[in-house]
Amino acid sequence: MSKNEGGSKKSEGQNSSEDSPETGRTRKTLFAHLRHELRTPINAIIGYAEMLLEDVRHQGLKDFVSDLESIQTAGNKLLGLVTDTLNPAISETALTDPALEALIARLSYDVRTPLNIIIGYSEMLLEDANDQQRELLSPDLRKIHSAAKSFLTLINDIPGISKMDTADDLGKSLAASDASVVVHDAKDAMSPMARYGHIGRTVDQGTLLVVDDNDMNRDFLSRHLERQGHSVEEAEDGDRALQMLEEQVFDLILLDIMMPNMNGFQVLEHLKRHDTWRHIPVIMISAVDEIDSVVRCIEMGAEDHLSKPFDPVILRARVSACLEKKRLRDLERLCAESMERELEIGQEIQSSFFPKDLPQLQGWEIAAHFQAAHQVGGDFYDTFLLSGAKSVGLVIADVCDKGVGAALFMGLFRSLIRAFVSMHYSTEWAASLEESQTAPEELCPIATQKGMDSPHAKALKNIISLTNNYIAQIHHDTNMFASLFFGVLEPSSGNLTYINGGHEPPAIIGPDGVKERLAPTGPAVGMMPNLSFETRVTKFDPGDLLVAFTDGVTEARSQDGDFFGEERMLELLVDPAASADTLVQRVAATIGEHTAGTVQSDDITLLVVRRV
Repeated sequence: MSKNEGGSKKSEGQNSSEDSPETGRTRKTLFAHLRHELRTPINAIIGYAEMLLEDVRHQGLKDFVSDLESIQTAGNKLLGLVTDTLNPAISETALTDPALEALIARLSYDVRTPLNIIIGYSEMLLEDANDQQRELLSPDLRKIHSAAKSFLTLINDIPGISKMDTADDLGKSLAASDASVVVHDAKDAMSPMARYGHIGRTVDQGTLLVVDDNDMNRDFLSRHLERQGHSVEEAEDGDRALQMLEEQVFDLILLDIMMPNMNGFQVLEHLKRHDTWRHIPVIMISAVDEIDSVVRCIEMGAEDHLSKPFDPVILRARVSACLEKKRLRDLERLCAESMERELEIGQEIQSSFFPKDLPQLQGWEIAAHFQAAHQVGGDFYDTFLLSGAKSVGLVIADVCDKGVGAALFMGLFRSLIRAFVSMHYSTEWAASLEESQTAPEELCPIATQKGMDSPHAKALKNIISLTNNYIAQIHHDTNMFASLFFGVLEPSSGNLTYINGGHEPPAIIGPDGVKERLAPTGPAVGMMPNLSFETRVTKFDPGDLLVAFTDGVTEARSQDGDFFGEERMLELLVDPAASADTLVQRVAATIGEHTAGTVQSDDITLLVVRRV
């Protein structure tokens, strides 16, 4: 042999023993599939042995306990051998052809003893059960025996695994073997709940869906769950599970990862995309115990993960924990929905505080706009006819704070003002004002001060003072108050008598721009008892416009944090429009454009009065 030929032979030998990265990944996948297939019958052996032990101990069948414990011990021994030999953390070098064949050969040898124990004891117990007329034990004993035989068939079929190129090859090989045949006829025809009638329903009972392509896995998992008091439905694959979810409501889903057609990851992804199903907790169950699978499940939204075979105590604990969390979430969602409904009712009631129709006056236009930041708000406006339609009341106010508390006080402020307005502008009160030219001292000390030379001024002072004192004296602990503008307009003359209690100064706008700002004439209403409020008078000329607003208008923010501002608002109002209503709509639309993409932080209220 020449030197070159020797080198060529050496190179060829190296290629045969050293796998490419792609081959290594394929072997890893085959390894995972093999581990899953071997652990499935082991899970059945351990699971059914645990249930039988629970039964015989409850029934006092001591003769069966020792042999069942031997089966359980041998099943755990099998699990330990498979887990240790086919460890997910095994090195790449152990997956080369010679090393892998040696690994499988060693596993095949080591499992023989515990496997023989399981087969032998299960056969003896089947005979004892028939002899002692304990037929109720026979179905589960047959399942243990069948699972052990399936495991033996798998062990005999897999020595050639190292020669397979893909996971599909392994799947086809397993499908062709006797080990892949699930023991369909081994299912107990008796109702599980009837058989285990001594197990009562627990306080954490729920309706559960078990999804697994292996009949035996579904059966003993369902039986464990039914013993814990749950109502259990089964689905043999992902498609069937999704169909059942369309037909029935479930509290929890136990989902196998490795299934044909649609695997557990795909089913989980489908669940979490659904508007309703995404709230159902999911526990992923599989013999695949690589940390990557667990992490992926949790990242995709699974509530928890269990590896087969599962401990009944841990199963109970995790199922109970998931159901408890779901019930808390359901309760939270129910409370939120109930609160939402209460707020909707509050919104309907608050809406009734606003005038349904604005006064229609010859030569005048009145328009308004209100947009709450939440379902209910603390802003309000009001307009109403006075003195037999000879004058009009105009009110705009902003109660401090936001939300429900502000909305409650908004209703109180509005009702007090309306009540005191009705009292002061009744026929009897108007006559009293004309006769005495003073207000009753017992009603409002402020009203007895001199210098009130008009009925409107007297009425305004009394109305605002009475409202202020009621809020400050009766509700002083709440520290609630309101900025408030209240004006009385005489349409015939264009005179407007007003009080501004700490409110944003309304603007009188003429053809040439802003003519006047109606500055505060007193503090916010309700802060302290016996506050002083002054009245002032202004006059509308034809074409003039009164614009009253709350700070929610000027402080509306854009996505960049810029305020809408008074200047921008006034520019919109100076520009001529067909009507007061058109002006209001223009401002509201521009605010909407300015705040697009943001969350409204404060109520927005506008009141516009125009003399045509």
